[in-house]
Amino acid sequence: MQDRRIKEAKSFFFSYHFSNGLRTTLSVVVPSVICAAFGQLSTGIAISMGALCTALADVPGTIIHKRNGLIISTISIFITALITGLLLPYSIILAIWAGVLSFLCSMLLIYGNRGANIGVGAMLVMVSIMAETYSWQMAIRVSLLTLTGSIWYALLALILWQIRPYITVQQTLGDCIQQVGKYLRLRAGFYDPEQDITDTYRDVLAQQVIVNEKMEAVRELLLKMRSAQQGTTSISKSMVLIFLDLVDMFEQIMASQIDYTSLQKRFAGTSVISQLHVAIEKFAEELDHIGIAVSAGQRSMPHVNLKLELEKARRAFKDYQAALPSLKERADLIPFDSIFDNLQHITHRIYNLHRLTRLERVKDASFDHQLELSRFTTRQQYDITTFRNNLTFSSHIFRHAVRTALAMMTGFALGHALQLSKSYWILLTIMVIMKPGFSVTKTRSYQRIIGTLIGAFFAAGLLYLTKNDTVIFSAMLICILGAYSFQTYHYVTSVVFMTPFIVFLLHFLHPTDFDNVLARVLDTTLGAGIAFLFNYIFWPSWEYKSLPDYLLKTVSANKQYLTQVMNLYTHKPFSLFAYKLARKEVHVQTANLTAAFQRMLSEPKSKQKFGSELYHFVVLSHSLSSHIAQLSAYALQHRLIYKRPEYKDILLHLLTLMDQIGQYVSVGVYIPDQAQPEAFQSLEERLEELLHLRQQQINDGQGHTDEREEMLEVKHVRDQLHALYAVLKDMKKAAVHGKAIEEG
Repeated sequence: MQDRRIKEAKSFFFSYHFSNGLRTTLSVVVPSVICAAFGQLSTGIAISMGALCTALADVPGTIIHKRNGLIISTISIFITALITGLLLPYSIILAIWAGVLSFLCSMLLIYGNRGANIGVGAMLVMVSIMAETYSWQMAIRVSLLTLTGSIWYALLALILWQIRPYITVQQTLGDCIQQVGKYLRLRAGFYDPEQDITDTYRDVLAQQVIVNEKMEAVRELLLKMRSAQQGTTSISKSMVLIFLDLVDMFEQIMASQIDYTSLQKRFAGTSVISQLHVAIEKFAEELDHIGIAVSAGQRSMPHVNLKLELEKARRAFKDYQAALPSLKERADLIPFDSIFDNLQHITHRIYNLHRLTRLERVKDASFDHQLELSRFTTRQQYDITTFRNNLTFSSHIFRHAVRTALAMMTGFALGHALQLSKSYWILLTIMVIMKPGFSVTKTRSYQRIIGTLIGAFFAAGLLYLTKNDTVIFSAMLICILGAYSFQTYHYVTSVVFMTPFIVFLLHFLHPTDFDNVLARVLDTTLGAGIAFLFNYIFWPSWEYKSLPDYLLKTVSANKQYLTQVMNLYTHKPFSLFAYKLARKEVHVQTANLTAAFQRMLSEPKSKQKFGSELYHFVVLSHSLSSHIAQLSAYALQHRLIYKRPEYKDILLHLLTLMDQIGQYVSVGVYIPDQAQPEAFQSLEERLEELLHLRQQQINDGQGHTDEREEMLEVKHVRDQLHALYAVLKDMKKAAVHGKAIEEG
């Protein structure tokens, strides 16, 4: 347990979250400290505010996107600060301005995470200036100081990037590796009889969403870098090779899909599954070590002999298999044997990842440039047409922007009506909590209130125990670092640190300590309440309405994935690029479906439509892609010799089933099940014939023969095709017509 905590601490301190928090803290603290030394603390705070608001727009990306985002953010923050400062004497116009700006900034969400953060930075500077009372001369001065802070942060960020251009990519890639390790550790729960399989499935599906998000982040950072695409440096080339290996490994982990209930029953009372559980846990630990090493830019060495751990489990399995009396019984265990084959290949990949972190064989290694790595990334359109096309109530971003504008104006009016001294905290809370989806807003509301209460108690306790400004200032610095380091890592912890930071800051500016604590709690509660109510009442975006589209996209992606994989079995041309693109799309769409379903479960019960059916469909979608991955892994890892003609007919039948599922979800037309194609029976007869021949060969004392190799190959493929057929039939039963979901 202690080793795990040490590992988690190392992981955090080498992560992007901590380095980003450290950079933000440095940019915020330095101007204030320097100006305070000359008796100009208010000047320093204005500069620091500009730096803080600009830091929000500094999200991971290519240097071009980073530079352009910082420039746009700097300009928008300056204009916002100037207009807000000039409008301070005119309350009604200021309220309208708050609504208009909130609408425009919220609409920037259509341009992705960077656009959304640029909007948040502009809204934050607006709210901070609304807390003051300026003359027009002072408003101009403060806006110029804010501009200075923005330029200071932009220069700092670009200089640090020039010094260590790969640090963000390394940290993001390292985090991705650790999340894959966590995914593997959760899957190890399937081999623990004491864990509930349903709960393990739920955890695995949730983690699969996180892994997909991390892989998308790496793709956006790494595969858009020209140096990475061309392999011009050892570091960039090694990171591309690590990522490509990691994606292939993730598919192999998914390919370990099996009937876990049957597995646990079959090997109950033996050491087989316990040995497997231990071995997989060791695999996950190795991935953790590799991830931390990549994040830190260090070399990684193996900590465990994975081959030995796997051999222990394989030996237990072989001993059990050898004790069975007949060939048929031993042949029935072939699907379980594939687990060990997958783990064997995962072992080789883990050792290869270790070597790549040490830059061993990187110069000699190569990746297929025909993969067109940039094609695996998402292209974000930054144009006015995209903005104009979303100016309709059919756009959930537009509805979110209108809700946010109304909520901000309501918060402003309520603060003035109640004559609250720190009413801008209401607007700050609304701004931070309001999200397009109700479930996220609800979660953020709870997290904000809980974090604020904990932070308020800590701040009040420290101010009660000491009046020493040095102690309070030191605590404030720690809180600043904690608030910005945990902002994208653990939101509640970030708020816990943020509240005492603000209270301690006000202690130096306006020393009414306990009034500040109470005002913070009251205003945060009011802001959270307004955000929650407006998201529930005004044109809410319920997740069940988007689920039919996710269902269709998931089925379509799996159909394309299966088609590409079966090209390996049917003498058709196989394109590695098309296959990997189809695989990526399956991971993305399955994760999107799972995430949408999870969000629906956190919404009111009345908005959770067809919960049990959809959960069953989500689990089956995961099983479907896992069985396709098994076919892919087998074909790519073994040289297929016996490509049976039945495979083509079975593929057509499976694709037809997928079309029927999609047709039912989209238009509600249910097509009765067709008879199982004769190809299944033909394949079964061939397998029985091979089993009979092989039994005769064993009786005659023959060892490895062509019939044995064909039996093993056909048995594996036949089992996976049967599994796909069974899963698709169950998916057809679990499918729900999209209109029925929307109408409830």
